[in-house]
Amino acid sequence: MIETSAEKPENLIPEQRRTLIFNLIQRSGSVSVQELADLIGASVSTIRRDLDVLASRGSVARTHGGAILTLSQRTTFEPDYKYASPMFKEEKSAIGKAAADCIRQGQSVIFDSSSTVFHAACHARDQHCSITALTNDINIAAAMVNAPPIELKVIGGTVRPGSFTLLGEPGMSFLGGLHVDVCFLGIQAIQLYSAPAAAAPLSCGALSDTSLEVAAMKRRMVQAARRTFVLADSSKFGPPAFCDVCDFSQIDAIITDRGIDSGKQAILKKSGLEVIVAG
Repeated sequence: MIETSAEKPENLIPEQRRTLIFNLIQRSGSVSVQELADLIGASVSTIRRDLDVLASRGSVARTHGGAILTLSQRTTFEPDYKYASPMFKEEKSAIGKAAADCIRQGQSVIFDSSSTVFHAACHARDQHCSITALTNDINIAAAMVNAPPIELKVIGGTVRPGSFTLLGEPGMSFLGGLHVDVCFLGIQAIQLYSAPAAAAPLSCGALSDTSLEVAAMKRRMVQAARRTFVLADSSKFGPPAFCDVCDFSQIDAIITDRGIDSGKQAILKKSGLEVIVAG
């Protein structure tokens, strides 16, 4: 049974509702029209129209009575930040709290531009962590500004349309000369490979995102950090997005929610990753 902590349906405009539907299908792989209607509170006819719109975009494939996530979905598809950020808010907050609990006083920490990492930044601020915080997210910077224990540094760049993300120069060059303790990385997609039989840890997956520029910035953040935590709710596990960021050999831990199944956890651990299940 799918569960969601998103906004009440009466507060959703059509594009928000479609983003919620897409995320629910991402999480379960397939869903019926009736189940979506019950979960969201919209009429069956409204749900059918929303599924038709998502199918026309190539995001899902229609089935008799519902829809499925298709491997041929557009790899550059990404919900607008203002629609995506309220989705799975409880899971993202739990992941953010678990991430903030990993921070030690005096550390330097990169907070990547991500709605899930935003929660980590807020929890770190509320825990009065004495850290040097670096971010390429205007929203995260605003949340952490004037928090006395935090020394805030904003990674420069050009604002990505429809988001709070700063990309390109001078941020890329700035990161290239840094050596930080921790990076909290958001990601669009986590692809898992079959776990090998060998006993030694092997890379069993990769991280990817929807934009060359975004992937390049995330790659530079990983390279700058001694330890990288990927913050991702369980809906992010699936087909790859447009551009690879790195494979599992370059990250240290994944913090996710209780929606992740034991099989996926086993593959992650086979790669030598620490798996933290929040909530």
